[in-house]
Amino acid sequence: MLLPTVFGLTLALAVLATSILIMVMGGRFQKVEQAAYSGETRPWWFKLSIAVYAVFYVVTLISFIMSPEKTWAGWVLVVIIPVGAILKGSLIIFNKEGQKKVTSIKGDKNWRNIGLARLVLFPLFLILAYFA
Repeated sequence: MLLPTVFGLTLALAVLATSILIMVMGGRFQKVEQAAYSGETRPWWFKLSIAVYAVFYVVTLISFIMSPEKTWAGWVLVVIIPVGAILKGSLIIFNKEGQKKVTSIKGDKNWRNIGLARLVLFPLFLILAYFA
């Protein structure tokens, strides 16, 4: 199952890259979060990244559904994690309280801790991609 594996590797690399970016930028990353999650509209780069991810996900999901062999890791990568991401995103984007929480994180130390905490997902996605 090639596409679920590529999907998992892409998620792993995205988590690694954004975690490093958060740790390097520290508190300056707050501006990125505020641009993405506060205000009435989302910036073009946010909309574009969501659109690219959505197309990639739909193609992967169709490939997974049509594949005769489905692994537990494939189910986790293609069904469970995206459902969780949609729930999390909805709680932040469509909920004013969620937006306030995300956009009120302050300080280099807090952002570096977030970047470090996210790094746990990198090996998880690699393992899931391997077994997908």
